[in-house]
Amino acid sequence: MGFLAAEFAASVTGLSYAAVLPVAAAELDGLPLYGLAVTATAVVSIAFVPFGSFLYGRIGPQAQLSISTAVLVVGVALSVTAPNMEVLVGGLALRGVAAGLMGGLGLGILSGLYPDAKERERAFGLYALMWVAPSVLGPAVNGVLLLALGWRASMAWPILLMLTARALISHYLRQVEWERPSAPAKVRAAGAFLAVAAGLALAQTSIATARLGWAAAALILLVVVLVLPFRHALRRTVPGERRAQAGGWALALVCGSYFGINAFIPLLSATHVDATGVLGAFLVALGPITWALMSAGGAGARLGPRTSYLIAAIGFPAAASGVALWALALPAAAVTGAIGLGVLALLIGAAMGAVYPKVMTLAFEGFRGEGGTHRAHAGVVLGVGEDVGTTVGVVVLAGIGGVVIAADPMWTAVLVGIVSAVLIMVWAAAGRSELWRN
Repeated sequence: MGFLAAEFAASVTGLSYAAVLPVAAAELDGLPLYGLAVTATAVVSIAFVPFGSFLYGRIGPQAQLSISTAVLVVGVALSVTAPNMEVLVGGLALRGVAAGLMGGLGLGILSGLYPDAKERERAFGLYALMWVAPSVLGPAVNGVLLLALGWRASMAWPILLMLTARALISHYLRQVEWERPSAPAKVRAAGAFLAVAAGLALAQTSIATARLGWAAAALILLVVVLVLPFRHALRRTVPGERRAQAGGWALALVCGSYFGINAFIPLLSATHVDATGVLGAFLVALGPITWALMSAGGAGARLGPRTSYLIAAIGFPAAASGVALWALALPAAAVTGAIGLGVLALLIGAAMGAVYPKVMTLAFEGFRGEGGTHRAHAGVVLGVGEDVGTTVGVVVLAGIGGVVIAADPMWTAVLVGIVSAVLIMVWAAAGRSELWRN
């Protein structure tokens, strides 16, 4: 209950901040820093996430939660009272610190409370359900608050939900047994996590220049980040836990596939079907709703590991191929185009519902926890895999796509076609992972 409430609060906060940041940047004459404001929380959280598992092992989850909450309150206070854009960005960065300090706590606790894999997957699947109501009602609520009270109030009120959720977690944590690890807790791979965060931020900045050379350099940088610091971070965080490491890679691939395509679909809609963005807002909600209903309803938990893999390995590349064909054909009728994009959004939502909680569940199977490695470390690996995959997918499809989409439909089709081919190859290679073995 406590962690689901926290997920609900996080979804409300994310949608609220996404709605008010453009308004705040314009009022504070800080539009040049808008891109930095959008990425600050996520990038900083990746850099600080190894400190979360350190606190979990050194002082326990209750103290870890308290420290994170104190930093969160300071960050929100700075953002809400910011006299200029620099202070606002600083507050958002502190929110990233708070998120990083929570690293691994939720997944680490829940994986221990649900030793049965199917029950654990059902519990993890409920997380997606917490995004349905905010996704559907969020735009209307944020619009009313912006008009009635302004951006500061819109940015401030979600902290009430977050504090309530964290109070619930704190209360229920008293029922959870925690033992200090036999080996002293240490901060693991801090340099690697920092390198991952810096690399992702630099790649996003390069894409924002809208220059072909910088975009190519960003793609190379993303590959380097995955091959070197990200790989090193996974190995150092959970040494010897091969299934947990495989889970980090798999979740990066899953989230990169889903969030990249889901971010590109409304971009296509706004450019070629409905310039008002209303259709795009509806299409963006289809994927999460399908994902939530499948995960929370337990449909994904009834599938075997290999079946879940096959649904994702076929569904995500097929959706990307469908987007490429849609861009190439560019339906003349708005209704036809909207239906086509809606079907693709439903497809990626179903694939996500089948594989997302499955990966998180399988990553903890056979977890030994030796040499000071505990379940929060595995939670950090999964959380970073999700963040890195999401960022890479959105940067490649929405970032580069935003540059080429207005130029020529052919370039759009070529870009997504290349992404589709890469997804086919990477998902085929991922099929050999031990994660999918019973």
